[in-house]
Amino acid sequence: MLIDLVAGNKLDFFKIAPLIDALHKEQSNGYNIGYRLVFAGKQEEYLEVLNDLSFLSIPQPNTFLETSYNSAAEYLATVIVRYEKVLTLSKPDIVMLFGHSTACMGCAIAAAKDQDVRIAHVEAGLRKRNKYSDNDVNRAITDSVTDYYFSIAKSSNDNLRNMGVADDDIYFVGNLIGDFLLGELGNLPQPPIWSLLKLQQQKYILINLEHPSIIGSQTRLKTLLLNILKQVNNLPIILPVNEESSKAINSLGIKAHNLHITKKLTVSELYYLASNAKAVITDSEHLQDETSIMQTPCITLLKSIARPETALTGYNEVTGLQNDNINAILKQLLNDKWKKATIPYMWDGYASERIVAVLKKLA
Repeated sequence: MLIDLVAGNKLDFFKIAPLIDALHKEQSNGYNIGYRLVFAGKQEEYLEVLNDLSFLSIPQPNTFLETSYNSAAEYLATVIVRYEKVLTLSKPDIVMLFGHSTACMGCAIAAAKDQDVRIAHVEAGLRKRNKYSDNDVNRAITDSVTDYYFSIAKSSNDNLRNMGVADDDIYFVGNLIGDFLLGELGNLPQPPIWSLLKLQQQKYILINLEHPSIIGSQTRLKTLLLNILKQVNNLPIILPVNEESSKAINSLGIKAHNLHITKKLTVSELYYLASNAKAVITDSEHLQDETSIMQTPCITLLKSIARPETALTGYNEVTGLQNDNINAILKQLLNDKWKKATIPYMWDGYASERIVAVLKKLA
């Protein structure tokens, strides 16, 4: 059996790495299962991942699609055309896709045109139920052409059944990011900002903002930051930003001794700070997963989430941008009355082994 493992973006490598380790174990035991690693991006992006996580064994991709983002339509078309050429030259038995990137969707569309290739989607069935969410559009289209659905949560299974997927095609395997984090958190190097600001465990708050609806609105951003500053009792606030966001935040004119605006963090720095924070405040879909595995309280500034388990049983609270909601949750946090929570079911570090066990049955 030959499997294409397709990394649509840099974050997919952190899910793929433990799966590759599991495949290598099967190979060393004599099982005939091979893989090709395909990266939609450029070689320099892959090198950034290696530099960020030098302790992690990620083989060089067999194929780089060498795509770059110009417009959404042009990017999608380029991914489809270039991955179609890969399949024309040599076909795997299964194309395995991860997450919800546009590149993931593009490779799914290309593979769906080939009747000899089966499609497996890891994180299948996630839905925010927001037709204006690019991620939800990508998820729905990818799932519509998938053959084997690898889900991370019970809610995902329900979503798949509601769209008519048969139970026999749904494989509840858990969350691959749990395999990575539970295996590698102890290996993450302490970032320079830790000693520079003399940070202490669970005595600072990390804010991670990515969504244009917040970063791109000076009114929303200023209201959010001023409100949080009023509530946190002088706890240090770490706010990493890229160059564009830095200009937007500096133009707000907010001055506070405990607000530390720093350059954009690497993934390992972000995970280190998130795992040791009093809480993480974010608009990121991914950090909902990571913080629940790290057992770090998380306040999510979104109206809806694709991973309800992070809020139902995990360490996540969904507030949206309403100050009253945020303040109520911050009050619980600062009074050490955060809700009782657990790591979501099957996010236990064994998802990669379960996936490989399914692949062996499908051979």
